[in-house]
Amino acid sequence: MMKAIDLNHFLCTLFPALPKPTVDRVTAGDPDRVVKKIAVCWMPFRQAILKAKKACANVIVTHEPIFFEHWDLDGESKDHPETASKLRFIEELGITIIRCHDVWDRMPEIGIPFAWAKFLGLTDLVASNQFNRVYAIKTQTALAFARYLGNRIKNLGQAYVPFYGDPKKRIKTIGIGTGCTDPMNTLALGPDAVVAVDDAVRSWIAGSFAESAGTPVYVVNHGVSEEPGMATLTAFLKKHFPKIPVTHIRQGCSYRTLWPRG
Repeated sequence: MMKAIDLNHFLCTLFPALPKPTVDRVTAGDPDRVVKKIAVCWMPFRQAILKAKKACANVIVTHEPIFFEHWDLDGESKDHPETASKLRFIEELGITIIRCHDVWDRMPEIGIPFAWAKFLGLTDLVASNQFNRVYAIKTQTALAFARYLGNRIKNLGQAYVPFYGDPKKRIKTIGIGTGCTDPMNTLALGPDAVVAVDDAVRSWIAGSFAESAGTPVYVVNHGVSEEPGMATLTAFLKKHFPKIPVTHIRQGCSYRTLWPRG
């Protein structure tokens, strides 16, 4: 029988050179809970935790934090009333939550940046560092790529593509970053345009640069950019633990688009 802490240790061994300390640990619930069924999700909102419970999962593997702070209970959010309330909620449901963040941001071929690139149909790698990658694409206008990108991400719940820069600029390389990577760091690799994540884009920095230089910067939701990686994590766990049921709680875009009338 595998316990939640054993699963956590297994995941952490996948990439030995993890930062120390790491956020990849049991973040809530009993670490000695025997794993009966695993649910995988990007962000453990209450709704996602309830879905895991309804699916009869007693262990959740999540990429992002539970408690509104990268370091979970080690961060400032530990003193917020909602933190205590959510912790009780998790304990009452009898669920253990494991974080798989640092590993899956670095996992070769199937981790977050690789899964995102594959989802976007990017295959011709021309430059990279640990958290940024640049791919060659067919030469086209920034507007044409925006249409392509929009058609891809609408399947993950993002209804439009925020954009900075010159839509008429012709581009032949695209840079992508991992999670909250600063788009200015992606631009340092020299792509013609960047697909950046909303949690990392500051309009007065990257937005101002893009408007001044004309460099196209597309903005996608954080959850959208990492949902493909949650699908690969689910498939990975199914492959390595064939006797344990694993379900993927699909989330995608983490906000709603409202169209008020009147």
